[in-house]
Amino acid sequence: MDFYEHTNNWFKGELFEGSIILISGITILVLSFLTWKIGTTPNAKSFAVVLLIVGLVFSGISFGFQANKKRMLTFEKQYNENPVTFIQQEKERVEGFQWMYKMSAIISGAFFALTFIAFMFSENRIILSLALGFMLIGSSLILIDYFSKERAAIYYQEILKEQAK
Repeated sequence: MDFYEHTNNWFKGELFEGSIILISGITILVLSFLTWKIGTTPNAKSFAVVLLIVGLVFSGISFGFQANKKRMLTFEKQYNENPVTFIQQEKERVEGFQWMYKMSAIISGAFFALTFIAFMFSENRIILSLALGFMLIGSSLILIDYFSKERAAIYYQEILKEQAK
């Protein structure tokens, strides 16, 4: 398999991840609307606003992944011009974002802790709704990074194999 096929697989995974995030964002927006229209309690109304915010954030994040479509064309050109330089740049790029996985785990843990604390010590529906939103974001971060980190590790191993040739 040509090395660029591994790069292409990386991009396809990123685009798929972006699509999942977009679908999740749209679904959360629909749930926000339904919660607002059908929900009859003050908790439902406050949670509908939080769902709206989370849905908008997810939808916005997904468009960042769509930028990878343009990068794919640039990367292919760079690879064809100078494969050795391209592979070295990819190695540095992959190494450069590894810290984000640890950071998202820390953020997710903090969101879970805040949710727990809110539900233990608060009766305020706005605080509780925000805590549920934090939990939703934290769970999503962990889920997204679970697959992203795996793809990054596989891609990095292919980079190392290619450099060893």
